[in-house]
Amino acid sequence: METASMPAPRPDDASAEATFEEAVASLTETVNRAPLHREIFLKLLAFCTTQRPLAEAEEAARGCPEFASVAQSPYRLIRTLVHAGGLYWLELDETGTPLTLQFKAGLTPDEIEDATFAYAVVTTPVGEQVADDLAPEKRLRRLFDLVPQRMGTYLDLMDFCREQRTFKEIEALLRARPATTFASTASSQPLQPSFFVDALERSGGLAWNDGWKITERGMKILQELS
Repeated sequence: METASMPAPRPDDASAEATFEEAVASLTETVNRAPLHREIFLKLLAFCTTQRPLAEAEEAARGCPEFASVAQSPYRLIRTLVHAGGLYWLELDETGTPLTLQFKAGLTPDEIEDATFAYAVVTTPVGEQVADDLAPEKRLRRLFDLVPQRMGTYLDLMDFCREQRTFKEIEALLRARPATTFASTASSQPLQPSFFVDALERSGGLAWNDGWKITERGMKILQELS
């Protein structure tokens, strides 16, 4: 059984020959591939721009509202980012100093394990770029700019979800708005309330945890634009 205390190798640096832009694109794909994990991945990348003990990074993942809907362990989520090039995996000696490749050269895996007293992670330059590119503030602003006439509805919905809300409560709120709220720019069929919830969830403005609630980043944008 895999646990946080198990030693793990540094990432297979298959992207070492890739350009920075290619590495960013690859990590972006990893982050976006699993919508349930996306916000946790991004929070980990932002949180670990300062080197963090593994246990602290795991606790940060566990503390995300989205974690309640995730089947994987914090350790596995962190390892995914390591292998994708978003986090460096650090083996630390008893003084807290990372074991260098030069130090480990010629040592057996058992000898490296014996020399390792703790593990830590820190965001790579590629991870920092992806965290910035996909920051909820930027994604929400892109959403609002896409169809500006919907921004008021998005902001009202975020404000309504300062308290945890059921979808039925959200549906009642939105159904009370004018019919023009649900006009689609791409189809003759009207939009459904779920469209607005899904758009805000994908953009990092709302999160589900036994109910829909505005995120911390969503609250920041709401306060700036209200």
